[in-house]
Amino acid sequence: MEINQLRYFLKTAQTLNYSRAAQELFTSRQALRHTLGTLERELGQSLFYNDHNRLTLTEHGEYLRQAFQGLMETFDEQERNIKLLFQGQITLRVVFSVSLFPFHLPNLDAYLDEFLEKHSHIRLDQERLPADQVVDTAEGGEVDLACVLQMPTPRPGCSVAVLRTSPVSIGSGPQSPLFGRKSVTPEELTAVPLVGMGSLDRIARPLWEDCERRGIRLNYRVVPSAIEALYLTQNSLSSCFNTFFNTRSSPASHFDEPRAHTRLEGYDWELAALCPQGRENHSAARLLAEFLREKYRGR
Repeated sequence: MEINQLRYFLKTAQTLNYSRAAQELFTSRQALRHTLGTLERELGQSLFYNDHNRLTLTEHGEYLRQAFQGLMETFDEQERNIKLLFQGQITLRVVFSVSLFPFHLPNLDAYLDEFLEKHSHIRLDQERLPADQVVDTAEGGEVDLACVLQMPTPRPGCSVAVLRTSPVSIGSGPQSPLFGRKSVTPEELTAVPLVGMGSLDRIARPLWEDCERRGIRLNYRVVPSAIEALYLTQNSLSSCFNTFFNTRSSPASHFDEPRAHTRLEGYDWELAALCPQGRENHSAARLLAEFLREKYRGR
């Protein structure tokens, strides 16, 4: 089978009319019939019943339609994306969560400059937004790539490139009751003031769902930036929720004192690049996501 044969078959299966299918495919009725006949001989089965030019699918034709309809739609979408990527200047709309700066994405500007130097036909329209808005714009298909720190979460309609992962670590200042503790459970967190850059149902859905199911109510407050979270943890009883575990291989934490890190057992962070699949520049967005994954892998 060839891709053009399948395209001709699927269009005819959709219209159930040779003349209309040929017109929509910008070919002749004769060429269409010839292509379908070649496909039927190759498969050894008839694909259409033709009763006085009224077409219906045979059992084998219906099977072929169901097997390849989704595949052809995906192929056509990727074909359009590749043409955009190779034939002209494209602009990617990219958003980064403000919570990732300055600690979680070191050297980002230099990496983006390197990417643009390699791909001179791509331009970036960048914006930094609160984590909740970053997730909303990705799930709403409003951007080409959205980068956020989250617990592993299904994002329907988005492909996800995980740039790096880490156990969830809660960062604390000396005044916090968590300071010096190696680990903590969700139940034990109820008495601890927590701050974080993003709502739990958006950036920490596994924990949020577990707490809802078990009747746990966390004392949690959303703050706009890592700088404000750092200030609160150093000058109050609050502990910061959005931190990677502090190890030499994971330096993107603003808590250098080992005793400042408390492991939340059973949960992990992923620094994720979300790429909505319905965008016309999806292939270029995936190219950027894979580039960033290579840069941040193992950091």
